[in-house]
Amino acid sequence: MRLTSVLVAAAALGLSSASVAHAGPDDGGGPPLIPGARQVHIRNSSGGLGVYTSIPSGSTFRTHGGGAAAECTGVAAGDDPDTLDIVEDQRPIRSTKWIFIEGVAVVIPIPVDLDVYDPSSGPSLDDTVRTFSVYCADTFFSSNFKGFIDVAATDPMLDPRTQLTDLYNGLELEALAVYENKVVGEWGGLVVRNPAWLAINGSAWRTQTSNAQYYRGWELYLITQPVGLDFTVDFVPDPDRPSPPFSGVVPCISTDDDFPVGETIEFPQRPSDLADFAEPGSNRACEWTPPGPGEVTITARQTFAVTFWASGSVEPQPDYVWTSEPVTFRVGELVAVNVNE
Repeated sequence: MRLTSVLVAAAALGLSSASVAHAGPDDGGGPPLIPGARQVHIRNSSGGLGVYTSIPSGSTFRTHGGGAAAECTGVAAGDDPDTLDIVEDQRPIRSTKWIFIEGVAVVIPIPVDLDVYDPSSGPSLDDTVRTFSVYCADTFFSSNFKGFIDVAATDPMLDPRTQLTDLYNGLELEALAVYENKVVGEWGGLVVRNPAWLAINGSAWRTQTSNAQYYRGWELYLITQPVGLDFTVDFVPDPDRPSPPFSGVVPCISTDDDFPVGETIEFPQRPSDLADFAEPGSNRACEWTPPGPGEVTITARQTFAVTFWASGSVEPQPDYVWTSEPVTFRVGELVAVNVNE
């Protein structure tokens, strides 16, 4: 993917005034040497250019032309020292001052409908390049233009992955809350052998993003898409009325499941066919039945697929697991009382 279109050479010629050449050490009458550090001009988020002279090792900007000390050839304004009786507009020079100027940035907005966003449709970050014009010494004369180069998005000078830590620090996912079954409000806790439906607040099951980061021409996000949900369940029986303890993970949602997503209080929505009584343990996805009196602590765990989005280019990241605060419920027995006389 080509992230930027090129900036034509003629349009860049006015970016700086003409350099005044200063001859370096005499090297046998050849063109004078104009020393100088390499410069990289990178588009920022507002379309302007930031100038960088500190270039990391391994970068194309450092090695282009034959290495950090390589010379380029061009022209500069001034009198030719070999013909002092003639005033000339320009004369040949050599220089170590390579100038790289990024072209016009193409703005690629983050997808509006993230719930249907398919990261596999985006170009890979590894296949993305950014285009720069190359100049020698200055940009005033067309003779100093040395062509265009495509620089990999993962070049050490441009690599947006250096911002991943900040992106994760700016990731504020909606808090998970364990769904409270109706019986908790009616009886003060869960009920022995009455299946408890395990769910979360419905608003948390959605695609979410990190805060944006802007870095060397990139607009960066983490896009998190929910792909899995399970619950850790730890049941401690009442020692006075012993029953089998339980400690384990109850699976609920996986990427192969087709649960409808909508505006519901809980997700997944409690099914209408959930039985009033069942065998202890987990008899179906998202369900757990208490075996006896005691206390149970339930924690929701939501798994997100994470995509690193860099101005339209993407790179998958490891899955991210988001957990709720653990919630503890008392488990009791309902006692049937005959009120007939």
